Amino acid sequence: MDFDTVYEEQFQPIYQYIRYMVSNAELAEDLTQEAFLRLYKTDLSKVSNISTYIRQAARNLVYDHYRRKAIIKWLPFTKSHEQHELTYVPHEWIVREERRKAFYEALHKLKPIQREVIIYRKIEELSIQETFAIMGLSTMKVVNTQRSAMKALEKILGGVMNE
Repeated sequence: MDFDTVYEEQFQPIYQYIRYMVSNAELAEDLTQEAFLRLYKTDLSKVSNISTYIRQAARNLVYDHYRRKAIIKWLPFTKSHEQHELTYVPHEWIVREERRKAFYEALHKLKPIQREVIIYRKIEELSIQETFAIMGLSTMKVVNTQRSAMKALEKILGGVMNE
């Protein structure tokens, strides 16, 4: 598989993952670009699973960013200056936006490893095998982390989550 094909197939999922993790669109674009730059410099014939490789590169870049900045607490997904102007929208849109905001706020309250597992397993719908390959955890660790994250989300949101 050539780089252009990989870029076309993987750009959006990698950008979304990084965006979920860093909450800043410009930073997410920069880190996504860096992840693909690393892939470009790699001999693709030596990479057994390109999807896993690029996801690991993206994950490492996010963690490196936080290490460099010495940020202990994860940043929220939206900031006050990113809020949209108030305009009239149908009730369903308002409810959907409120639910999404509540979900992101709840996701933000999880431990970083729980958040990452939820992003991979529930948002990106990756398999357990793909998730443990990207994160470098055992299968049981992924399963247990997902279970505890779902329980934590359920507690935060005050309802029943679908596993």
